[in-house]
Amino acid sequence: MFKVLIACYTNWDTSSEIPFVLKKSGVDVVDIFSGPKSWLLSNSYFDNWIEADVDKKMYTKKLMDLVQKCDYQWVIMADDELIKIMNEEEMDESLFKKMMPINKILNRYMLSSKIGFSNFCESTGILTPKYVIYNQTEDLELIKSKLIFPIVNKRDFSSSGTDMFVSESLNEFEADMNQIPINQNVLIQEYIVGTEIHVEGLFYDGILVTYTCAHIVQTFSTKFSFTTRKSYFNDSNLTPLLSFLGKKLGLNSFCNIAYIYKEETNQYYLFEVDPRPNSWVAYSRFITVNSFFNGVKRIINGEYINGYEETPIFKHEVEVALLFKDLRRCFWNKDFKGLLRWAFNIHGYWRFLPFYDLKLTKRIITSIWNEIFAPKLNKIFIKP
Repeated sequence: MFKVLIACYTNWDTSSEIPFVLKKSGVDVVDIFSGPKSWLLSNSYFDNWIEADVDKKMYTKKLMDLVQKCDYQWVIMADDELIKIMNEEEMDESLFKKMMPINKILNRYMLSSKIGFSNFCESTGILTPKYVIYNQTEDLELIKSKLIFPIVNKRDFSSSGTDMFVSESLNEFEADMNQIPINQNVLIQEYIVGTEIHVEGLFYDGILVTYTCAHIVQTFSTKFSFTTRKSYFNDSNLTPLLSFLGKKLGLNSFCNIAYIYKEETNQYYLFEVDPRPNSWVAYSRFITVNSFFNGVKRIINGEYINGYEETPIFKHEVEVALLFKDLRRCFWNKDFKGLLRWAFNIHGYWRFLPFYDLKLTKRIITSIWNEIFAPKLNKIFIKP
């Protein structure tokens, strides 16, 4: 019997369709460890819910006890905050390997740390943008001597592009320094001009099982905010790079990975690895035969050990959009053209409506109503 535990600490919507992927792939038991309002519970494809404690210490203790006592073949941590919290806990190597998204405890320093990630790349010979660690004004000389502008600022732990900004020159960076948190280490990287390639990957025991790659078509607001539309394509050049990454890091999870491809030198710069699932995983069924559904099947029956099997996507490029995120973007940004795409099934967007699960559909509709329409109606009908 193949049993999976999905754990979530924050109330992210990004993992709401992962139970669907697992059950449809043949997982026998899907358990969820979360709070009662978690998006993970907004689906019909899990078997058991174990309620998590609100207190952080109690949450981690209960989760560690649960993993030690129960026979789970796979533990999936569904949000960045949880990975950071659990990585700060003391645990022996066997427990770390069983519950964390990487199975090499010596690499734990890179989890939830952009600085740790850059150090990992440098130590393993993985091409990544040049960087310095900045925490005070004296480091300006180091930036001038080591980096070529433009540069990008990244807080060591952040998500969805929080507090990131690009500086085209040293003067511009100095003018923007007030945006950098005081007494916190910040990663300053060269901003490589090229084509961004965003990858969803699936790894098990350090082995690349399958992946999809895409260009970003639309983000929610700034270029560093979360993505609402992507265009998927084939790039077999990524296979050896991803296989090497999985082996060196010991990846054991779904994973969000990002490269910048520099055409002039034919080089791929790795700049992000987040070992957790995201909203796009469930939509691989519209992109390729070798979807994440088939990837999970290969994990269950042990065929993953044979490594990645190359399978092209159905078309030259396939555009995919996320209903919940893209509708919110359209409403908040007054993108009426975007709303028409959904209303009139342009690019076949109706395929992405989650009508396979009415429970999830209800949660999405309710959330959009409460976030956008209810406040507007309150202003109209309720007098101050």
